[in-house]
Amino acid sequence: MEAFQTTTINALIVERSVPVAILPEQETPGGSLFLSNIDRVSAFYLPMVYSFGRSDARTVDVITKALSRVLIHYYPLAGRLAKNSQGKLTVDCEKKLGVPFVEASANCDIEDLGDMRFLDCNVLRKLVYRDSTDNIQEVAPLLTAQVTKFRREGFTVGITFNHCMFDGTSVMNFMNSWAEIARGRPLSLIPCHNRTILKSRAPPQITGTSDSFVQVSDVSDLKALYEEEQIVWRSFHFDNEKLATLKKMATTDGQIISSCSNFEALAALVWRARTIALKMKPHQLLKLLFPVDFRSKMKPPMPRYIGNAVVEACCLCTAGELIDEPISFTVGRIQEAIERVNEDYVRSWIDSLDVHQFDLLSLTSLALASWQRFDYGSTDFGWGKPRTFGTGDLREGCLFMADGSDRKGIVVVLGLPLLAMNTFEKLVQLEG
Repeated sequence: MEAFQTTTINALIVERSVPVAILPEQETPGGSLFLSNIDRVSAFYLPMVYSFGRSDARTVDVITKALSRVLIHYYPLAGRLAKNSQGKLTVDCEKKLGVPFVEASANCDIEDLGDMRFLDCNVLRKLVYRDSTDNIQEVAPLLTAQVTKFRREGFTVGITFNHCMFDGTSVMNFMNSWAEIARGRPLSLIPCHNRTILKSRAPPQITGTSDSFVQVSDVSDLKALYEEEQIVWRSFHFDNEKLATLKKMATTDGQIISSCSNFEALAALVWRARTIALKMKPHQLLKLLFPVDFRSKMKPPMPRYIGNAVVEACCLCTAGELIDEPISFTVGRIQEAIERVNEDYVRSWIDSLDVHQFDLLSLTSLALASWQRFDYGSTDFGWGKPRTFGTGDLREGCLFMADGSDRKGIVVVLGLPLLAMNTFEKLVQLEG
């Protein structure tokens, strides 16, 4: 099994311009934008970096002007968070302070950065601009952008965005729209900003509370383990051959299921291996949490919805049950969790956020995000498709990413205490 560390270039020097506030090119609606409960529990920042192999003297100017134009359609990004009379987060679209944009230059060639799917935090902070106010919720920008040009040619576009504005599908749609405008193309998708369609019901109508909200005690004392040991992040590559081997294991081991997806089989393997590596006690209750996009599950469907349109599917069992059961049984749990996500589940989940505390970051839970189907290859600003698309500085959890332009394999990124990581690496070995 190939395992590789994050890209680290201590000698990387990036010189930045003073941030410039980019405003929508035309007048845009004011007022207040409603945020759903799902948006409100997602008010934290995520970085992304796209790298491109070619550039010229026009690159920064074209991308800057396109940002101003795309903000006409995505105007809430130029606003700031606020609180309404009930103390709930909204977006103040009257406070048009814009998107901070930074032009930068690096002292190396873009090839010197190596694998850019998961960046070391020291490299990431040089390629993505973080505003000094981003810890002040009602002052911080909702999006920042930085274009970094490299010594010979090539550039990166680094953004950081408040997750309350976008889920994965939404941010891909935004980036692709930005790139379409840069190429002089019309938008292929006109965004829908009406988030009231996901408003919680009063009183709440909770039909079968999701296992996502079950409170779990840390009887294995994972908190102490994470505090005492160094946390290391590693990436593991599963190519087509290894994924086929894993799916064969999942469909023949115990004969519980007849077919499964790459995601389902790999999620089962990673969840079990992490549980063993952390030496959880057999009676430790634990969860596997992963987001399910529900745009197509609603009536009517919501293909143009911009915002967070995902809920967490959940598998709940003890560590002993997970370790002892055939992997096919674990895959079956995951499939059942996905099947449970329908419109009733979504509405009940949204209502539950008014009543229950949701903890995505409990160490007893594995919060798994999958970016493997994100259409980042369409983000062409005029100098070709991205060489790579990546992130870094993740919170606790695990990330599945496509392994390259063909998107056939999967790269698994996660962080664990050092000794547990060494055990995990052995447990996920697969013979092709």
